[in-house]
Amino acid sequence: MGPVLRSGRAPAKLNLALELIRRRANGYHELVAVSHTIDWSDVVSLQAAPREERPLTARPELQVGGPEAHRVPLGEQNIAVRAALLLGNQKLARPITRLVLEKRIPTQSGLGGGSADAAAVLRLAGREMDPQELARIALECGADVPFGLLGGACHLSGIGEVISPLPPLSSGAFVIVVLAPVATVAAYAATEPNDFSDGSRVERLAAAMRQGLPADPELFGSGLQAAAMRAVPTLARRWEELAQATPGVNWAMTGSGGAFFTYQRDGAAAAKVAGTAAAACPQAGIRVALPLPAEVA
Repeated sequence: MGPVLRSGRAPAKLNLALELIRRRANGYHELVAVSHTIDWSDVVSLQAAPREERPLTARPELQVGGPEAHRVPLGEQNIAVRAALLLGNQKLARPITRLVLEKRIPTQSGLGGGSADAAAVLRLAGREMDPQELARIALECGADVPFGLLGGACHLSGIGEVISPLPPLSSGAFVIVVLAPVATVAAYAATEPNDFSDGSRVERLAAAMRQGLPADPELFGSGLQAAAMRAVPTLARRWEELAQATPGVNWAMTGSGGAFFTYQRDGAAAAKVAGTAAAACPQAGIRVALPLPAEVA
């Protein structure tokens, strides 16, 4: 058989709600969250060698393009490359000789673009693999990657690796405003005792979604917001500008920042908010996105 060429989307996610529960002895932060994939995607393409052949190099060739390519780490610092290497080193799939990433999701935004890329590599290359084995490799890549394999809406716990699917949102639209890049490690390093909570806000949101009730924007938001703003003071200033320009709009930060989002009843309402936000924050990246169900992601 000849080389295998495959392409697929790598959808971004919003952490609709996230709470930090405790810091473990190993330094990892235990959390609870409700995450949802959205129709803002990178595109991942890979070339896999025939099974009977071995590539000349253990590391796949990486090509990166798209509007967000300038911030993408290269080599083994790239989590998608690490996913390909894990599959190859453990001989679980055809060796991947080339990876092409079209980067559309802003990096260091809390939108999970890197983890989505890694999940897409595993999904494309591991079509013949046992799902449990694929999930194991995903967790080796990073705590956010297993969610990327499932998509849709999920309740997360542990360090993000304990996943329970939820009914996805079937209506409405998100306005997403990327205010400043925030490195995940910097946000977590800036956490203080007051940033931790009991997880009840996330549990209320998850319970409502299980019952098919409308999502309450008052429950949205990330427990890392204060830490992210301590780590990147520019984020706090731009957030104040956004909030002042859009009174009455519930904005929430996703993950470790620096993207904020609001949930609107339909596309028309979302477009109106997006226009106001664009005028107030001309330096920000702004997008209207729809929630994605798991089978699409």
